[in-house]
Amino acid sequence: MRRLLVLVLAVPVLALAQAGPLSSIAGDWVFRMEGDPTPQRVALTADGDLIRGRVYGSPFEGTMTGAMLAFDVSGYAWSGTQDGDRLEGWIVSDGDSSRWSGDRFRAPASPRTFEVTPTTYHRLVGSDAEPALRLYAGDTVRTTTVDAAGWSTGGYREPGNRVTRGGNPLTGPFVVEGTLPGDVLAVTLHRVRLNRDWAYSGDAILSSVLDPQALADREVGGTLVQWVLDPDAGVARLAEPLPTLGAYETPLTPFLGSIAVAPGGGVTPSSRDSGPYGGNMELSAVREGATVYLPVGEEGAYLYLGDGHAAQGDGELTGDALETSLDVTFSVEVLRYRFYQVPRVETEDALVSVGIAGSLDRAVEQATSDLVRWLGEAYGLTDTETALVMGTALRYDIPDLVQPWISVSARIDKAALAGIGG
Repeated sequence: MRRLLVLVLAVPVLALAQAGPLSSIAGDWVFRMEGDPTPQRVALTADGDLIRGRVYGSPFEGTMTGAMLAFDVSGYAWSGTQDGDRLEGWIVSDGDSSRWSGDRFRAPASPRTFEVTPTTYHRLVGSDAEPALRLYAGDTVRTTTVDAAGWSTGGYREPGNRVTRGGNPLTGPFVVEGTLPGDVLAVTLHRVRLNRDWAYSGDAILSSVLDPQALADREVGGTLVQWVLDPDAGVARLAEPLPTLGAYETPLTPFLGSIAVAPGGGVTPSSRDSGPYGGNMELSAVREGATVYLPVGEEGAYLYLGDGHAAQGDGELTGDALETSLDVTFSVEVLRYRFYQVPRVETEDALVSVGIAGSLDRAVEQATSDLVRWLGEAYGLTDTETALVMGTALRYDIPDLVQPWISVSARIDKAALAGIGG
């Protein structure tokens, strides 16, 4: 009996010691409610004898008694016990109850830099995969990608150089702590560089962009073509030039064909697909120096990247661009509660909104509508002002015509926006 008595008395003493002063609960938390798949970011502040915050958009005032937090929101009574950086408790309304929990969000004191050498690659974009790394806003990552067929940095068709099977294998996922659905992940590409001297491409134009007569007349090889990459000259040349293309060369413009976050909602698309979450957009603006904005659909974002291209014309008309592997350095930031509807890309020279749909006209609608919103947000333009600017300065590109998803980018050069403002 004496031992039991000691244990019972020790429990409240321990709880009080863990709870500490009222300010011990102040800070950023993530609340999770039983039956609700969407977590809530909650900032708790200590104000005198009260704890203040906001959940589901509604403000509340609560109290702390020892380790116990209690507050009411819209007829729901919340109570929970704090144990360090963890809260657990119940929500009660009209006799019904459900569990809830909270975890304190603590970011590192300063940004960090990581080196990640991939050993596993992914052909699905989702939140089920084991993270390659967990990082926070402000962190920087140096990593590599393989090409769309799984070839790495060795020689062309060199034994052992194919480190994974094809199908657009992606590096990642990189979990960004503190990101929630409704946020936007900003990925700045500090370095996107070639790390080998060759690429390959297809040799036939997509059937979906040719009329019946052109399809009937064409001669289709259906093989892969090797290219030699010359970074010093800044061009790519055919390894075995065809008779009339002996002097043909194309400028090198290395970029990521694929960059994506997990869509959320139980959706796990192929790495070949694209959508509001990004994906296989084939957009040449996703290059060194650009910042890519991706709408977050899953807690932690789950960032993937890959499908390096040394060069590509619009549409990826041969099905494979100049496919190659890349060295990539990127950093991440989290834009809270932005609710973008499509991917955006900002380069030194332009603002780019990307529409992705099953048809060209729908993709155009998405890209155009988002750029209208972007100009309104960033420059405070009215509808009329936006129409005058876009009517004279808008440029459309078609990065990807490989079905089933078509990408259209709506672009405004920053030079056209330089004179806007008070």
